[in-house]
Amino acid sequence: MSVSNITAVPGSVNDITEPWVLQIFNNIDPDVTITQVDITGPIGEGLGAMSDLVALVTTGTKNGKEERYSLVVKLTSFRWMKMAEYLSVEDYIMFDTGEVKFYSVAVTDFLSLFSIENPESEVKTKSEGYNKSCRNVLPVPKCYFTASDQTSNMSVRVLENLKTRGFSIKSYPQTLEVAEMKLTVGALARIHGLSHRLELQLGTRLPDRYDWFVEMYTTEKQPWYSKYYKEGLETFAAAFPGKEGLMECLRKLDGVAILKEAVENPARVKVLCHADCWNNNIMFKYEDGKAVDVKLVDWGMVSYRPPTFDLVYLFIFQTWDILHNHRADILKHYYQELQKTLGENKATGPQLYTLDQLEADFRADMRFAVYQRLRLAYGIALLPSQLTDLLRIVQQLKEWGVI
Repeated sequence: MSVSNITAVPGSVNDITEPWVLQIFNNIDPDVTITQVDITGPIGEGLGAMSDLVALVTTGTKNGKEERYSLVVKLTSFRWMKMAEYLSVEDYIMFDTGEVKFYSVAVTDFLSLFSIENPESEVKTKSEGYNKSCRNVLPVPKCYFTASDQTSNMSVRVLENLKTRGFSIKSYPQTLEVAEMKLTVGALARIHGLSHRLELQLGTRLPDRYDWFVEMYTTEKQPWYSKYYKEGLETFAAAFPGKEGLMECLRKLDGVAILKEAVENPARVKVLCHADCWNNNIMFKYEDGKAVDVKLVDWGMVSYRPPTFDLVYLFIFQTWDILHNHRADILKHYYQELQKTLGENKATGPQLYTLDQLEADFRADMRFAVYQRLRLAYGIALLPSQLTDLLRIVQQLKEWGVI
């Protein structure tokens, strides 16, 4: 793992050249002698609104042995900030810092838990020790290098190329199957559980250690969120003119207030959350047509929240069938994976999470997911079938008594 502001940040994909790659590797590991660099060019897999991805393969030697790296360079431009009128330069710097610190600080802290508990473990925090064992520990891509240039409003990440390892994105508007949902919530459970274990070891809340958590739901931005939410809600209401009672319940929702109440409630468990865990930020590996592994990507929204806020956000982009018929089984799987990750490090008092509490929190926090989905409708349009599914979800929330 290496973070540097010295190495020049490319201004465009054309600046990702062999000399630049050689400079990067000298920063990553000066003991590696690169003998060949093959830049295969821009790729679309995982392409985000602000980023370009460039795949490359490097071959070299280290201690007389051949080393081969299959990488992807994620180049992000803050010039896209004009797309969202409520976002400022400071916001984009916050996103960038959040992702940099997640890879360079949080991942290292998570891996240190295994080194402390098992000093003989093969899992190491250094770049050269990020072997197969480590990959199985954390459901995130390995990050070799990060850098930012706030003058040019550009940032870069050098990550392992998950696509060459058999991973791919089941992008929106496709929805996830039960097996894919279980893999994803299991990955979230490992991140959530490790962050809780880290708090126990440190004896302090993560926000007191990490001053770079991202929080976009602020009072200052509430007018903008309300504006977009109202626009999405009116479009939703127009599709179901006979459901005015339900729409009136939705008009009372305040996403900022819902999140603030949950985060500030001392009885609620809080963990490091992805906070943007939806289809386009999840990569699956398939064998014989079945999903067998998962990685979570794009950590620019990393936040400190109750874990169910990650879960409800994931569910809101899926079908009614997933929520209605498979929710209990999926949440049980998440809970089991969480307990495995916590191991003997379970806390006492309000931190002792039960499956019943998880279900209750999930039901209450689905209000926030509905708010988010309608707020995002201007950018991620709801298809006719999704409108019907969302109506069923709102009706379910009404039956649960949370709206």
